[in-house]
Amino acid sequence: MWFLKFLLFIVIIYVVGYLFFRFALPWILKRFVRKIAKKMNVPFEEPPKKKKTGEINIDYVPENNTNENQKNVDGEYVDFEEIK
Repeated sequence: MWFLKFLLFIVIIYVVGYLFFRFALPWILKRFVRKIAKKMNVPFEEPPKKKKTGEINIDYVPENNTNENQKNVDGEYVDFEEIK
């Protein structure tokens, strides 16, 4: 009899755990993330803007700090001889 009670207890714990992790936990986490995003004034579920075909968007333009007199040197060529 104690074995059946033990099995029933294990099955009940399994079913309650499954339901919690399957349904309740994702709902709680979504609610928590929305609440935090609302505090930060960040739109959480705003869909990205779709671009029209052929539209170009430049997000970053680097500053041009190089002088025209200064050459862009990648490195110095070193001739070497392989020794075996």
